[in-house]
Amino acid sequence: MTTGAERRKYARLDLALGIGYRVIGKARDTNDDDPIAAMSSDISLGGLRLMTPAPLDNGTMLEIEIELKEGEPPIRAEAEVMWQTKISNISYETGVMIKEMPNSDKSRFMSFVFDQMAKMVTSPMNG
Repeated sequence: MTTGAERRKYARLDLALGIGYRVIGKARDTNDDDPIAAMSSDISLGGLRLMTPAPLDNGTMLEIEIELKEGEPPIRAEAEVMWQTKISNISYETGVMIKEMPNSDKSRFMSFVFDQMAKMVTSPMNG
């Protein structure tokens, strides 16, 4: 039986990646189809912590695009807002859980995360 302790399925990486998001189901202006820009502050195979410019309610579904490398197509996924904390008038820390991701993107995302973890583990210690 679990208590109120936080449980994580996946290790997290402190990585700043460019993220674009759209709220699923929200009526869009014809002129406003571009994703809203955000930055990740950490990532895992199960979710992301984002710095977003606007408040989002828990349970809001997002279509996200994760920019792994310049010149490559972004990873696309659907994610659910799990929590949010206001940092300033124009910045919110937002936790999202990845709900769906195409298999081709999932394998690219997993490879990227594992590569980043391997770099952290094998990097030489200074000192």
